[in-house]
Amino acid sequence: MEQFKVELPKEVTDAIKVEVLNTFKEAKNGVYQDKYPVYLTKKQACEYLNISNGTLNEWIEKEDIPFKHIGKAYRFNRNELDKFMATK
Repeated sequence: MEQFKVELPKEVTDAIKVEVLNTFKEAKNGVYQDKYPVYLTKKQACEYLNISNGTLNEWIEKEDIPFKHIGKAYRFNRNELDKFMATK
């Protein structure tokens, strides 16, 4: 059985690598986002943002971070937190 070796142009192999990496990133993001609901508690928001409770409280006090205050509970929209952190 004869085998053929095919070499693709560098542009094609680079494009394939980029697409494979993007696919892995999308899969990882999907798993990560599935771990957190759309609306987070204070504890979940701290974990999601990798910040301390004290930092979150400071941001809440300054009304620097987007949140909803419902009775005694705080809720944070995960998508709004992503946008907020992109501007930090």
